[in-house]
Amino acid sequence: MSTRRTVGNEIRGPGGSLSLRPEDEAALDLVMLVEGETSGRALDDVLAEFGRSRSTYYEKLRRFREEGLGGLLPRPPGPRGPWRRPLEVLRFVVSARVRDPARSAADIAAELNGLGQEVSVRSVERTLQQFGLTRPPPSDGAAPAAAPQQEETAA
Repeated sequence: MSTRRTVGNEIRGPGGSLSLRPEDEAALDLVMLVEGETSGRALDDVLAEFGRSRSTYYEKLRRFREEGLGGLLPRPPGPRGPWRRPLEVLRFVVSARVRDPARSAADIAAELNGLGQEVSVRSVERTLQQFGLTRPPPSDGAAPAAAPQQEETAA
């Protein structure tokens, strides 16, 4: 008994067929996994039929085994939940800059990471910006350029 996807996006069996909406990626992924795991066909043939890579197939298979059908639902890229800098990290960053205004965001992040708080340099920069503790960019030692003077015209 073979279940297979046809060009018309349907599953056919000995007792009939079940149509699938072409935009329903989760259903198509499930059919692909069923076909790949149960049909006895070469996986490369199944992947070619569904237009998927081997890495995508195994990632979907892993998620299906761990989470069931919910693991096949589309996921937006980016963080899976809200991430906030913990209050103790905010306090540390602010107090470090107040105590030593010349200290860089990279130095503060490195110290936090050394203390077991995984914080990126960019997060430290955002915190400093949030609290108005950013520094002007370092000058190259040159004096600021004078404003151009307008020539006076004789009347």
